[in-house]
Amino acid sequence: MKKLSTLCVMLFLTGCSTTSTEVAPEPEPVVEPVATAIVAEETATSLTVITTPDDARVRIMNIKPVYQDGIELDEGKYDIEVSKPGYLTYRKWVEVNKKTVLTVELDSVPATESAQ
Repeated sequence: MKKLSTLCVMLFLTGCSTTSTEVAPEPEPVVEPVATAIVAEETATSLTVITTPDDARVRIMNIKPVYQDGIELDEGKYDIEVSKPGYLTYRKWVEVNKKTVLTVELDSVPATESAQ
């Protein structure tokens, strides 16, 4: 019985030790960031019309949104009109795919037509 009580006291005292043993914390697992791939076209389908004179009015006749440089559009054909008073109006169907840039140089109205 004495052996058993000595063993109990020893077990009890080991829990009450005044010396501390530092236990190194477990290293946190390394979490690699997950790359999320966004599959997108290299360049959006858009239209830019460069005009001469540069203040000519550009309209896309077969859609409601108002034209602005770099307007994003679905691929397809668009009815483009470029106009300015004193110049002949340009109007043409243009195929838009990927990044489309259209250059339009308006011709001046001949003097005989502008005098009428």
